[in-house]
Amino acid sequence: MAPHPAWRRPVRPVRPVVAAGAVAVVLLAGCSSGPPPSPSARGASGRATSSTGAPPTTASTATPGSTLAPVPTSGPLHAGTPIAIPFSADRVTAAESPDGAVFVAPQDPTNPAPAVAWVVDGNGPAAVAEHVPGGIAALAADSANFYAATYTNVYAYSRTSGNQDGQWALSPISTADTSRQDLVSLAAAGGAVLVTVTQGNTVSVSRIVPSSSAPPRLLVSGLGAAVAADGSVYYETTDHHLALRRPGGTSATGPALAATPTGLGGGVQYVDVVAGGALWVIEPQGQGLDAQFRTYEGSTLAPIASYGGVATSSVVDTAVGPLVLENEVADPSCPPPGPGQTTSSCVLRIDVHGRTSDPVGVGPTVVLLGPGPAVVVSDTGSGQFDLVRLS
Repeated sequence: MAPHPAWRRPVRPVRPVVAAGAVAVVLLAGCSSGPPPSPSARGASGRATSSTGAPPTTASTATPGSTLAPVPTSGPLHAGTPIAIPFSADRVTAAESPDGAVFVAPQDPTNPAPAVAWVVDGNGPAAVAEHVPGGIAALAADSANFYAATYTNVYAYSRTSGNQDGQWALSPISTADTSRQDLVSLAAAGGAVLVTVTQGNTVSVSRIVPSSSAPPRLLVSGLGAAVAADGSVYYETTDHHLALRRPGGTSATGPALAATPTGLGGGVQYVDVVAGGALWVIEPQGQGLDAQFRTYEGSTLAPIASYGGVATSSVVDTAVGPLVLENEVADPSCPPPGPGQTTSSCVLRIDVHGRTSDPVGVGPTVVLLGPGPAVVVSDTGSGQFDLVRLS
């Protein structure tokens, strides 16, 4: 679902009235295993350094056992102590590994200058994770590697040694209209890295095997897609049907999605997110932020429920079930903005029928993360960002 406006993630593309043709172009091609970063970008041990060249307080590339407190599967959640992430940016991209390490970076993929990605292990201080050779579009992480995508390459960095241990080239990406949608996104899922690329009205999902130098392999191409934690890909076909590609290669086709735009901007459904074993599909109503959501059963694609909400809702799958990020206007149970804040957000539990409970105020949040629930918050005092874990 659409992130909170403070993140400024571009909106979904508006489809033309005429259905797009059945295009299946491979957007990702070519590959080479690149050398590790130069010694000037890393410490002598091969681990990441601070932006000034000094060793970070926490060994940011190590893969520690999780030291995070268990999160209850029911009842109220609590916001932890903010952990400063020392950079400022207009847009942010972030990802969390299975052990709870959170990687955060400015999202500025059209900037050719090298970029710094930060990591927070457990509740320790933020440290530099990597110096990426170009503006970062998206991040992902698993227990072994941290991944960063630019508009030209996907890079893999070992979380044990800190060395770059993979590089895969992307086909040229047109950035003529980058305001319409994030053109590249990553997901570490099912032992692979899935790369989603949006070009015009075509969305393609390709698979990278981290242990291989083989180029990304196209899995599906359609009008929208969402990736599940097990590597399943849910997508809208070019004839506007809901479809599923499972990790083993089998597929299923489900019901038709609405694809008849109205004069007010409604009438079109978009594949959005997978959480709690269900697929969420959103239909903005074209009147303010109103939207209609429908959920589908993850294995059969059978409809589950439909409910009303707002297009700024952001649902995320976590280890304690689906959570949703809302602002205080969207849900009256959310706490009002705190002192000095003009906007505020809250995180609630949500089920596949759209029922919410247990709101916890999280200030001006820009992104909600899983599996260990956490939020990246805009720090109005410092002008930078904080990581706040939920427990």
